[in-house]
Amino acid sequence: MTGEEKNLLARREGLALLIGGAAAGALIRPRAAAAQPSDVEQLERLLVLEHRLASLYELALARDAIDPRLGRTLLDHEREHVRGLEQTLRARGRRSPRATVPPPRLGAALGSRAGFARFAIDLESETVSTYQEVLATLRNTRLLLPLGSIMTSSAQHVVALREVAGEDLLARP
Repeated sequence: MTGEEKNLLARREGLALLIGGAAAGALIRPRAAAAQPSDVEQLERLLVLEHRLASLYELALARDAIDPRLGRTLLDHEREHVRGLEQTLRARGRRSPRATVPPPRLGAALGSRAGFARFAIDLESETVSTYQEVLATLRNTRLLLPLGSIMTSSAQHVVALREVAGEDLLARP
């Protein structure tokens, strides 16, 4: 067998493997897609997180655990996020979210503004991560821009809270 024939055989084998892999992937993908939550379920998941953050900032303002100006700004943003998600869900036929909002557990975090900021950073960071997961799996691409905008806002909240906590503003979790 000549070198050219060996190359041709190797390319055919590679192509057969590629086609076989693609066929296997096509068989596996529908099962994976079926296991993914629907866009509505994903929106409800985000709504729960946004409600939790709004409750967190309301409580922090009531307990003077956050600078009032920053707290009102963050609370206003969270209320806007909630309103936008609720409108989006209503447009998809969902009248009220199925999920309930557990009260945030603060404990000692309310003892100081820096302690509260560190607690809020964790919740905001979790929210940003959840938005990243949701954006990667959405079926309706028209939701990418508004949800990406909300995610960016939450990332900005993390930066503002890091400043209050005396942390590196751009540190990665």
